[in-house]
Amino acid sequence: MKILPSSLREKKRYLAFRLVSEGDEPVDRKAFLDEVYYSTQTLLGDHGSSEIGYRLMDFNGREGVMRVSLGAVETARAALATVHTIKGQRTVIVVAGISGTIRAATEKYIASEDVPNTNILSMQVSGTASGIAVREKGDEIDIVP
Repeated sequence: MKILPSSLREKKRYLAFRLVSEGDEPVDRKAFLDEVYYSTQTLLGDHGSSEIGYRLMDFNGREGVMRVSLGAVETARAALATVHTIKGQRTVIVVAGISGTIRAATEKYIASEDVPNTNILSMQVSGTASGIAVREKGDEIDIVP
């Protein structure tokens, strides 16, 4: 069986999200997926949930990246918004952003404090600075004059 060329494959987008819940303990991957699938099934039914094509790419208990079909991005966001409890704890899924690659979704929308800045042109600025902000990552802001 031959592999489809990339021009014929279904396009996908990656949703970066974070969970906001009452409890402090991280959420189990299986419990999260079960609740997302249940809420999607309740809202959209069999046909609608199959069009979304969910695939959890990365999840650490609080934030993660989920792959969805290109045509169903807004439907997937609506379905994620209907999740209100996970394992008895009130929980809200906040979609931080949408990207075309996993790497971009992770770099732009998921804050990572332990990744050092490797850009040679970066320098620490104290006081005021002027320019256009091109990227925000946690407390760091990249600006262009």
